[in-house]
Amino acid sequence: PFPDLPNIGIKFPHSPITVAAFAYSKEHTSEMTYNHCVRSAYWALILAKKLPNFASASSPPLNLETVVLTNILHDMGWATTKEILSKDKRFEVDGANLAHEFIRRYAQEGGEGAEKWKNDDRHRAHIVWDAIALHTTPSFALHHPAPEVTLAHMGIMVDFSGPKFGDGNVITEAEYREVVRHFPLAGLGTENMKITLCGLCREKPETTYDNIVGQFG
Repeated sequence: PFPDLPNIGIKFPHSPITVAAFAYSKEHTSEMTYNHCVRSAYWALILAKKLPNFASASSPPLNLETVVLTNILHDMGWATTKEILSKDKRFEVDGANLAHEFIRRYAQEGGEGAEKWKNDDRHRAHIVWDAIALHTTPSFALHHPAPEVTLAHMGIMVDFSGPKFGDGNVITEAEYREVVRHFPLAGLGTENMKITLCGLCREKPETTYDNIVGQFG
């Protein structure tokens, strides 16, 4: 489900768990949401090649499978299947919990490649949880000791700013058009964001006071 994009030099790091995660996301979220999540994974891959804090020889080791899995699952808190969501947790925590449970279940059920998730002493699953829980809080995500948390956050932010990200010289117009051509916006924009986030304000207002959701409400 994740095409390579040779026109912009991106070879997508497929793995069985990320393919399964995309199917899970498609089952429970809207096209707007799951396309946004996959695009954010592509942006993270582009940033990993370009930014010196990820791409230089002295950079800390970076697990791209963890980043991609995080990005694909990061907005499970916007699920249209309401019964899988909590009634008392902010959407970022819902998403983090659902992703963590997805990984645990995948490892236990013995899917292809499950052993490395089962045997990693839960370290990577915890990184995924942190990255999703913190993805709307740059003051935490940008300073997390795990580079996967920072990169996943930055990939998500690119999807809202496009070529204007950072100083405007990181993501090119050609890269933006190519990724969006394969995974269209499907309505992502101010109006549909307002609908999604105001829905959270109506459904569980107490979870929206200390994050960006309350501003929309």
